[in-house]
Amino acid sequence: MVNARQVTLDYVDRQLEPSRRVVEPLGLAAKGSTWYLIAETAAGLRTFRVDRVREVEATGEAVTRPDGFDLAEAWRNISDEVEERRMPVRVRAMAEADALPVLRYLFGPRVDIGPSGSDGRVEVGLRGHSVASLAAELGGLGARLQVIDPPELRRRLGEIGTELSALYPA
Repeated sequence: MVNARQVTLDYVDRQLEPSRRVVEPLGLAAKGSTWYLIAETAAGLRTFRVDRVREVEATGEAVTRPDGFDLAEAWRNISDEVEERRMPVRVRAMAEADALPVLRYLFGPRVDIGPSGSDGRVEVGLRGHSVASLAAELGGLGARLQVIDPPELRRRLGEIGTELSALYPA
């Protein structure tokens, strides 16, 4: 990268499938303790976990840096895309104010706190892996959280309520 030269990478993907490819290194970025190489490839801009690189061989060819390339912006876009794939289900709900600390604890960066309504409840946006996982996370909040969308999450929460009512009658 320092010498702006293309390299051939021997790489192992998350399914442990090996590959060999020529890349044009553009920068390094970290997420937590994991480092990623951002590089241009024949298939477009890609990221490679540095700890999955098995061998690097210089080709001697110069890197052609895309005009206007900004590493910080590229990393933000890549991170956003990965997060969207990991957390594709979006929820819109109304929460009692006392549920907000619980939501922040459970969801961390997956919760967006919106404005308060005239009834004192707060609009929230949540993200999750699936309807089933979100229902499991939200079920314990009971009436302190009213899910508005998606309808399939509302249905699953109703099913959980019915199951719990049958198991633990009042």
